[in-house]
Amino acid sequence: MQNWIYFVLIAQGIWALCSLIDKIVISKGYIKNPLVYIVLNGLMNIFLIFLLPFVGFEPLKFMDFLIALSAGIMLSAAVTVYYKAVRYDDISKIIILYQSAPIFVLILSFLFFGDVLTKNHFIGFLFLLGAGVVVSYKRINGSFKLSKAFYLMLISMLVSSIGLIAAKYTYGITSFWSAFLWLRLSGFTALGVLFVPSISKDSLKTFRLMKPKIKWLMAFKMLIDFSAFIFSGLAILNGPISLVTALSSSALPLFVFMLTLFTSLYLPKLIIEQIDKKAVLTKAAAIALIVIGIVFINL
Repeated sequence: MQNWIYFVLIAQGIWALCSLIDKIVISKGYIKNPLVYIVLNGLMNIFLIFLLPFVGFEPLKFMDFLIALSAGIMLSAAVTVYYKAVRYDDISKIIILYQSAPIFVLILSFLFFGDVLTKNHFIGFLFLLGAGVVVSYKRINGSFKLSKAFYLMLISMLVSSIGLIAAKYTYGITSFWSAFLWLRLSGFTALGVLFVPSISKDSLKTFRLMKPKIKWLMAFKMLIDFSAFIFSGLAILNGPISLVTALSSSALPLFVFMLTLFTSLYLPKLIIEQIDKKAVLTKAAAIALIVIGIVFINL
């Protein structure tokens, strides 16, 4: 098995745990404003201090710098929308909606890198879209409607796909560690929301009222989240971006599904999701559709 596949699986395993922590923190009301969570994501980049003495840091041309900066902005914006979506549905369903990312990346890869789109790609897209619809339909007042999370995640995946394409370009023009540092430094743009007085005030209030154990939980989450970006960067550098995204989109829902099933059964005080027969079969069917879709995309 190629190295980039291991990097993808490690990164998605870590992010599955991060997603579980996100759901706990948001569902229990420890952080109510998604933009406050974005401030934490920006602060996460302080871990760069520990890397700077050990890795090379090369300057970028102005246009290359703007592309790296746009990657950070796009990914921060995508995560903001994701945090909002988490408020509306089970985290295992939300993560399944990540299945829309591969087709966006394929289209953008076609536009920017000349990748070819085939009939199988579009068949795969239909399976991926079907998975999202399966987990997003809800019965409201006697009729079925798509949940708000479905539309929010489509927006999040489109924006994050643009960020991934920009990141792939950045990894291709400089060394791995230099590209990684530039991309993570661009994440500091998330702290720009602090210039909005209401958000700055809300952030300070949230951190002040947060229980010590939650602060430690968030610190742990920030640390492992940062490490996941390293493995994800290695995957993007060494593998085709379309295949990296496709494998990520199929691995993450499976990992999250297993984690939420375990916590719902054995740690219900942390998080409870729908684990009745219908809910489990629905999520399993959606994951199966994702796998089939990924197979078609990669034929």
